[in-house]
Amino acid sequence: MAAVLTPMDDDGAANAGLLAEHCRRLIEAGCSGIVLLGTTGEANSFTLAERQALLEAVLEAGLAADAFIVGTGCCAIEDSAMLTRHALSLGVSRALMLPPFYYKGVSDAGVFAAYARVFERVNDERLRAYIYRIPQMTGVDVGIDLVEALHAAYPSIVAGIKDSSGKWEDTEALCRRLGSAIDVFVGNETLLVRALAAGAAGCVTATANVNARAIVELFLTRERGDAATLERSVAAARATFEAFGLIPALKASVAQTTGVRSWRNVRPPLLALTDAQERDLFKRLGATDSSPAFPAPIKR
Repeated sequence: MAAVLTPMDDDGAANAGLLAEHCRRLIEAGCSGIVLLGTTGEANSFTLAERQALLEAVLEAGLAADAFIVGTGCCAIEDSAMLTRHALSLGVSRALMLPPFYYKGVSDAGVFAAYARVFERVNDERLRAYIYRIPQMTGVDVGIDLVEALHAAYPSIVAGIKDSSGKWEDTEALCRRLGSAIDVFVGNETLLVRALAAGAAGCVTATANVNARAIVELFLTRERGDAATLERSVAAARATFEAFGLIPALKASVAQTTGVRSWRNVRPPLLALTDAQERDLFKRLGATDSSPAFPAPIKR
C-alpha cells in the first residue's frame, strides 16, 4: 500500500485534483490501496477541516472508498473521533490511528485508555482501526503487549497495526505473535520479504509514490530465485531518498516525473529541496541504477 504524498499549491493549500490523479496512478501501478493523510502525507500540518475536505475530494473524484486507509489519530481524543466518524460517514471504514503524541513518558494504561475512549466515542461497528506505531516521530511507543491488549478488548475494531519503528526484532515479534489475528503492515519495503515470511500482511510505504511498480513486483515475485536482486535495487532507491529527507525528495521526484513543478511544495517545518539538492538526488539515483519505476506521466 502507498503512503501517499499530499500535493500543494505554491500558497501551501492542498491540491485535491493532483492528489486524486496521483492516487489513481498508484492504483494503476499495482498498489492494493492508499494510506491517505499519514506521516508521508504531512497530515499533522493540516487542520481538521482541511483533512476532511481532502478525503471528500478524492472520493468525489471517483476513487473507491474501500481503497483507502485514512489517518485520523490526533492528540485530542475528540479530534480523532471526529475525523474517524467523518471517514465512516463517507464509507471509509479503515482508520490509521496515531497515539496521543504530545505527552511523553506516559504508561501503556494511559495509551490504552486514549484508544478506548476514541473507539467508544466513535461507537460504530463498521470501524476497522489500524494502530500506528512510529515512536521515532511520536515519542510514544505502542508495543506488542499493548496492541494485543487492545485487540483482545476490541476484537472487531482493532484490525491491524502499521509498524514504522524500523526495528526488525520488534516487527518480527509482532508478525509472529499477532500476524494470524490482525493485519501487520511494515512501514518500509526493505523489511517486506522478511516480514511476509514471518506473517505480515504487507507494507505501507512512502517510496511507493515513485517506485510502486518495483515494490509491487517484489511483493509478487518474492519467492523467485532472482528476487534478491530486485530487493537490493528497491532498498538502494529508498536509501537514496532517505539521504535527502524522504518527503521533500519524493516530492521532487514526482515533480520531475509529472512535469508539475508545484509537486515540490511542502509545508513548514519541512522545506523543499534546493535545485542543487535535486540535481544531486537525480544523479545519485542514476548512479545506483535505482531510478524509480514510476507510472508514465499523465499527458496534459
